[in-house]
Amino acid sequence: MGMAQQKQVKRVPPKWSLWFRGLDEWLLIFQKISGAILVLYLIGHTLVISTALGFGHPSQLTWNTIIGTIEGPAIYGHIHVGTVIEYLIALLAAVHGANGFRLILTQYFGVGLPKPERHTFPRAVPSTKKPGQAWLKYIAVIVIIIFLILATLVAFIW
Repeated sequence: MGMAQQKQVKRVPPKWSLWFRGLDEWLLIFQKISGAILVLYLIGHTLVISTALGFGHPSQLTWNTIIGTIEGPAIYGHIHVGTVIEYLIALLAAVHGANGFRLILTQYFGVGLPKPERHTFPRAVPSTKKPGQAWLKYIAVIVIIIFLILATLVAFIW
C-alpha cells in the first residue's frame, strides 16, 4: 500500500465548548486560580509578619511602622483598607474551601453523581448531564452566604 492510497484524515480543531460546558468546569478553573492567589497571599503574609516581628527580634516601633503601613488609610471609622483586603481574602478562602469540599465529594467519592447507565452502540459516548450534583452546589452556596454574613459582622460591626 503506497502513500497515495492511505486514507486522508481531516483534522478538526477542538472547540472550546467541549471543555467549558457548564458551571462545573468554571468552578474547577476558579479553584485553581483562587488556590494560586491564596498561596501568593500566604507567602506575602508570612514575609510581612516576619519582617514586622524583626525576624524573631520584635520591637514595638518596627511592628507599628510595618503593620500601620500595610493597614493603610481609614475608609470609614475603624475600617481600614487592610481590613477590606483581609475580608476579601477570607471570603476567597471560604469559597475556595466550600468548592474544594464539593470537588472532593464528587470526584473522589462519587457523591451526587448519577448512576452509570448501560451504553449501547451507536451511542458510545456517555451523557455529560449530572443532575445529582445540584444539591452539593446549593450546600456550597449556603455555606458561602453564612460565612459572608458572619465575616461581615466580625470585620465591620463587632
